[in-house]
Amino acid sequence: MHARKPAAGDAGPQIPVTAGLTFRQAAVTLVIVLLLGLAAGLVELGADWRSMRAEIQEHTWRTLELVRGTAAEAAFQFNDDLAAQVADGLFAHREMQQVVLSDNFGGTIARRDRSDVPPAGPLVERLFGDITEYAIELRHGLRPGAAGTTVGTLQVTLDSAEIAARFMERGFMIVVLGLAKALVISALVVVIFYFMITRPLLALHSAITRTDPGQPGEWPVPSFRFHDRDELGQIVRGLDNLMHAFQNGLEQRDKARDENARLGAELDVSRRIQQILLPSRAELDAIEGLDIATFMEPAAEVGGDYYDVLSHPDGVRIGIGDVTGHGLESGVVMLMTQSAVRTLLTSRESDIVRVMEVLNSTIYNNVQRMGSGKNLTLALLDYRPRGSERADPERGQLRISGQHESVIVARRDGTLEVIDTDELGFPIGLVEEMSQFVGQATVALDPGDVVVLYTDGITEAADPEHRLYGLDRLQAVISAHRAGTAETIKDAIIDDVKRHIGTQKLYDDLTLVILKQQ
Repeated sequence: MHARKPAAGDAGPQIPVTAGLTFRQAAVTLVIVLLLGLAAGLVELGADWRSMRAEIQEHTWRTLELVRGTAAEAAFQFNDDLAAQVADGLFAHREMQQVVLSDNFGGTIARRDRSDVPPAGPLVERLFGDITEYAIELRHGLRPGAAGTTVGTLQVTLDSAEIAARFMERGFMIVVLGLAKALVISALVVVIFYFMITRPLLALHSAITRTDPGQPGEWPVPSFRFHDRDELGQIVRGLDNLMHAFQNGLEQRDKARDENARLGAELDVSRRIQQILLPSRAELDAIEGLDIATFMEPAAEVGGDYYDVLSHPDGVRIGIGDVTGHGLESGVVMLMTQSAVRTLLTSRESDIVRVMEVLNSTIYNNVQRMGSGKNLTLALLDYRPRGSERADPERGQLRISGQHESVIVARRDGTLEVIDTDELGFPIGLVEEMSQFVGQATVALDPGDVVVLYTDGITEAADPEHRLYGLDRLQAVISAHRAGTAETIKDAIIDDVKRHIGTQKLYDDLTLVILKQQ
C-alpha cells in the first residue's frame, strides 16, 4: 500500500481550540499569574492592614490632641454648649461610634452615641478591635507651661465595622487592580508566545504535512526570521537532515530492491538451468541393466550438489559431487562440472583417471578466473553392463574414481560393503595438479545388488536437538529395503531423513542416487 501524497494546502486534521498549544499556554499562564497575583495581593493586603491600623491610631490621637484644650476648658467651666461643640465635632467623623466628655467628678458633660451601629463580627474584632478605644486626661493650668490640674476625661470609641468597611473598599481595589494586571500580563505572554513559538510551529507542521512521502528530501523547508540560532532553528536543521537521510534510505532501498529483483531473476534462471540439466525419468528408464532412482533437494535457491547419469555406447557414466557452500557461485561451479563431464564423455575419453585430471584443471582455472575459493568433492563411476566387451557375462562392473562420500554396496545376500573414496582422489579445483592423488576401484555387481551414492547433506542432516542422521542409520534403512526397487529404496531413505529432520531447517542440499543391478 502506497502512502497518500498530501494535497496542496492540506494541513492535516484540525486541532480543537481548547487542545491547541496557544490556548493551553494561555490557560496555564493565566492560572500561574492569578495564583501569583493572589499571593501578592494577600501580602499587599497584610501590609495595607498594618498601614491602616497605624494610620487610624495616629489620626485619632492627633485629632484628640487638637481638641484637648477646648475640651479641658469646657470641663473646667462646666460649659455644656462648648462641650457639645467638641463632641459634635468629633462625632462628625464616620468611624466615631461614641464620644464621652466627663468632668473630674465622674459626671458626663457631653455624650454622643450611634445607635444604628450593628455588632461587629469576630473577624472584624480580631482585625481592628484592639484600636477602637481611646482616652485622654483634660488638664487646666493657671499659667503657660504649668502641668495644671485634672478637670475631666475625653473618651472616644471607634466603630470597628466602619473601619473594616473602609479596609474592604481598599482591599477590593487591590484585588481588582491585581486581576487587571494578571489579565494584561497573560495577554502579553500569550501574544509573545504565539508569535515566537506557536506560529513557527504551525508553519513547520504545514511544511511537514505538505511533504511528499516518496520524496522527503524535497520537503518545503520553512524559514523563520530571528530563529536561525535558537532551538527552532536547530529543529528545522535536524529535520532537514532527517528528511535527506530518509531520501537516501528510500533511494538505497529502491536500488537494493532492483538489485534483489535482478539477483532473483538470475537465481531463478540458474535454478531452472540446474533442473533442466538433471537427467529425466525417461533417460533413466532407457538405460539397460540398471534400475536407477535419483533425488535432489537444494537447501538454498541454487544448490551446490551435483549428480548426473550419462548413457554412452559402452555403458553409463554416473557422477556425484558436492561444491563447497551454496548459492549462485556454487551452482555455477556445479554447472561447469556437469558440462565438463559431458564434454569429456562426448570426446570418448574412457580413461577415468585422465577424465579426473582434465576436469580438475578445467574447474581450477575457471574458479581462479572467478576469484572464488570454491572446490568440490567428486566421484565418477563408469558402469559396464553384463555381457559387454570389458565386463563379466554374468556380472556388471563398476569402476569408481575421485574423492567423495563413501559408496555403499548392498549385496543381494544382505551383506553391506562400504567403499572409502578418500584414497581415490582429491577435491576438484583445490590445486592445479592432482594426477598423483587419483586412484581407481572396481566393483562387480550381481543381479539384485544395490549401489547407493549420496552427499553429506544426507548423513549430516540434523534433528531439532542437533543430532546427525549418520551413516549407520543410512545403512540400516538400505538393508531393510534392499529387496525393493531403486525408487522404493530412495523413497524409504528420504522419508526417514525427513522424519529425522522434523521441524529443523534444512542446512545442506540432499542428493541421493540409487543403482540396482537388474
